[in-house]
Amino acid sequence: MSGYWSAEPPNLLSAEIIMKVRSALEKGIVCGLHAFYCSGRGPEPCAFADPDSYIHEIERSRPGDWFTLWSVPMLADQNLLLIRKRGSPITEDELHKVRNWLNENPMHEFIAVGYPGNGASPETAWGDYESFNELQDLARRGSPVGEFAVLPLTTLREYTSKWIPRFHLVDAKRPNERGEVPLRGSY
Repeated sequence: MSGYWSAEPPNLLSAEIIMKVRSALEKGIVCGLHAFYCSGRGPEPCAFADPDSYIHEIERSRPGDWFTLWSVPMLADQNLLLIRKRGSPITEDELHKVRNWLNENPMHEFIAVGYPGNGASPETAWGDYESFNELQDLARRGSPVGEFAVLPLTTLREYTSKWIPRFHLVDAKRPNERGEVPLRGSY
């Protein structure tokens, strides 16, 4: 098993990645997907509003777990979000725009993040056109006073047989006790 693990790639707890995440969090929410190493289940969405919650979540995860994270402000600067609301309610027109985008193509997927602020943790949703109601509920909880964003996951990854994210902040794995990450394995 040790031949499949290496200390070479940067890991989620390396000083380099923690500094990158900390810098991004100074500007806003970081969110993405958490894939579980050799667990036989699909990934789950995740989001962070501060460095302590990021470090806590990584330390709580299992060695080998893989996180792909995007910075909401960085994607907003590149005009890559479907919606970003801060301190104002979402409108029906904005929700209609997202629904239309989801219905354009059955392959379209989103990650939505809502952050009501006031020390609460950000909430996430991940899905496709069948998950629109969940996205809509999250929008209504997050947008009135906090922040809400919808990331077009379809645009943020290449659609091949491998997971190849684009425009990401971090794409790395949780190290084991020796600081090593798996070079292969099932997710």
